[in-house]
Amino acid sequence: DTDGNGIIDAVEIASKYDASKHPDVISGKRSAQDVLNDFLKNFDVGGVVDGKVTRQEFINYYTNIGASIDNENYFELMIRNAWH
Repeated sequence: DTDGNGIIDAVEIASKYDASKHPDVISGKRSAQDVLNDFLKNFDVGGVVDGKVTRQEFINYYTNIGASIDNENYFELMIRNAWH
């Protein structure tokens, strides 16, 4: 949240989330923009579909992702590779 308003918008996410490292982008199946758009949709589950991410939406998403990954070191690596 670069401006401190409590919400991360698509522009802020695009500046930090590196969709170019997604396997489908690397293989040429999808564009980085398509992956970014799909990524943003993950945060709007059960909430308002607005392309913005609140702190709680962010926490919920990564709590759910983390629950399916047994190795904490792998989870950390995954996060570090996705966010720059």
